Amino acid sequence: MAETPAQGKTLQWKWVAISFLSYVVFYLIPILVIGGFLPSRPVSDGAEMFLYTWLFAGIVIIAAVAAYLSPGVTIVEPAVAGAGLIVTLFAALLIFVWPKWFVSVAAVGMVLTIIVVFLLSLLGAWLGERIQWHGKFKALPPP
Repeated sequence: MAETPAQGKTLQWKWVAISFLSYVVFYLIPILVIGGFLPSRPVSDGAEMFLYTWLFAGIVIIAAVAAYLSPGVTIVEPAVAGAGLIVTLFAALLIFVWPKWFVSVAAVGMVLTIIVVFLLSLLGAWLGERIQWHGKFKALPPP
């Protein structure tokens, strides 16, 4: 019988990858489409309001869903994936869009963004784990 690592002692890289892909598909792509980055069309007021709301709420919601769906306790994994998404996004911007002199200007913003996304992801994952935990115990019959 194969032994599983103790929950909470090691990072579950499978759930880091799943969370990262969830952030790309359900967070980044909607922002790019609705924000008007992919098609060149003006953004309506409703779409702009959704975009600004989703910038913060999307991080929390996706982290909560990933933590809820994962077996065991996975609070740090969505946060690591969220921070990794921001690092990847900033790296792509530095390579393909921003001029080289802008790196020093963007560094402070990048660090602050990584911290905020990490903390929002931790909050969302914690909420997802609480919902998962309560769901397990509501199904039990009363003593």
